[in-house]
Order: sequence, then structure tokens, then C-alpha cells
Amino acid sequence: MRTVKISDLKARLSAHLQFVRDGEELLVCDRNKPVARIVPCSAEDEPERERRLIARGIMTPPLKRRRSPVSWPDPPGNISDEVMERLWQEERDR
Repeated sequence: MRTVKISDLKARLSAHLQFVRDGEELLVCDRNKPVARIVPCSAEDEPERERRLIARGIMTPPLKRRRSPVSWPDPPGNISDEVMERLWQEERDR
């Protein structure tokens, strides 16, 4: 990870962004105190909806990819809509 002062970042922004494009992280410091981190962004692998959320600042992409796919267990049981509706109705009537 490279460390850069704000004044140097402003003076050589394009050069520093090239380091980020090449995969490096930048730690931005103000009077030797870290204030921000600039990390590479790879939106090509994200679905379109996630790319829009990332662009709007609503969602942040993960810093690291998981090494192996996560396999979540199937939820236990299979409850029909009618049974769930009856349970909700019983809860409301209480």
C-alpha cells in the first residue's frame, strides 16, 4: 500500500490513480494522519443493478473476493402459503 500526502495527491492525481488502476491501494494522509484509502474498483464482474448502486454511492463493493463459493443450506421445511396466511391471521387476532 502506498502512502500519499493530500498535497502530492492533488498535484499528481493522474499518476496516483494509475497506481490504483494497476491494483495498488493508496493511503491518503493529512499531516501524517490517515484520512482515506483509495482502492481499485472492478465493476465489470458486478451485475448491472449492483453497478448502478455502486455508482450512486448506495452500495460498496467488497474489498476482497471470496476464495470459494459459499453454499448456503436449504431452509428447513416447506410451508405452504395457506398455512402461513392462517398463522399470520392467528397472530393478528390475538
